[in-house]
Amino acid sequence: MSSIRFSMTQPLRRVLVAHARDCFRSQQWLAAHWKPFHFLFEPDFEAACNESDRFIGILEDFGATVDILDPDCCPGLDSMYVHDPVIAAGPGLMQASMGKLARRPESEAVTQHLRSLGMEVHTLDNPDALIEGGDVVWLRPDLPAVGIGFRTNHLGADALESLCGDSISELIRVSLPWDQGPSDVLHVMSLVSPLSADTLLVHTRRMPVEFRQRLDREGFRLIEVPEEEYATLGGNVLALDEHTCLIEMGNTQTIRLLSDAGFQVLTYDGRNISLAGSGGPTCLTRPLLRG
Repeated sequence: MSSIRFSMTQPLRRVLVAHARDCFRSQQWLAAHWKPFHFLFEPDFEAACNESDRFIGILEDFGATVDILDPDCCPGLDSMYVHDPVIAAGPGLMQASMGKLARRPESEAVTQHLRSLGMEVHTLDNPDALIEGGDVVWLRPDLPAVGIGFRTNHLGADALESLCGDSISELIRVSLPWDQGPSDVLHVMSLVSPLSADTLLVHTRRMPVEFRQRLDREGFRLIEVPEEEYATLGGNVLALDEHTCLIEMGNTQTIRLLSDAGFQVLTYDGRNISLAGSGGPTCLTRPLLRG
C-alpha cells in the first residue's frame, strides 16, 4: 500500500463544500425537516444562503479551490456537513458508512460527485463496517485516531487501517463516552482539532483518560476549549495552514486563546449553517488536497 501520508494542517489547496441553498432547499422544507434531523432550531433559509456564500468566499480568498457539491447529491439537511461521508487518507479517499441512519444516502451521493470530478474513492467491503469522517482525526500524518462510538465501530476502523497500510505507524482507537446518547453528535473531532504539526485544540472533560494521556506522551502543545464554548463549536476549528485557522465568530474566548498562541484566526457567521446543525467549519468542509 502507498506510503503517501495525509495531513490536516498543511495548506488547504482544494476543498469540497455544500451550499445551504441545495441542502436546505426552502424555508418550507426546513420547517418540515429540521426536527427529524435533530437540528437545534429551524435555520433561516435566506440567512443560511448568505452565510454559505461568505464561508465559501473566505476559503477562496485564502487561495483554495472550492468544489460545490452538486444539488442532486444533497439528500437532506445534514448534507451541509460534507466532512463525514468521505474520509481522506494518505492512499486516497474512502467512502464512509454512516452510523446515523438518516445520513446513509450521503456517502454514495458524495462519492458519485467526486468520481464525476475524476477522483478515485475506495469503497468498504464489509457491510457491517461503520465509519464517519468526523471520527477520524490525523494527529500527525503517520498517526490517525479513530473514535469508536455510536457512529463508528471497530470494523470501520479496521477498514481504514487496511487502506492506510504502511502510510501510518499506528491507528489509535478512542472509546467515546455515552454523553448525550445516540441521537447526539459526538465524534472524536468533538474532542480534538489539529491546529499545526505540534498543536491541538482539545476538550479534555469528555476525553477518555488514556487518550488524553497519550496526547501528553506524544508531546503535543494542547490548547483547552473553554467549557462554555464547547456547545457553540469552539472546539471545531479548521486549520487552513500551520499558522491560520477558521472558527465560528461567536467563540470569542477560544478566538482569544488561539490568537495568544500565535495563530491568525479567521471567523465566519455560522448561526444557521453551523450552530443549528452542530457542525462547525471542519464539518462544513471535505479537504481534497493539502500541501
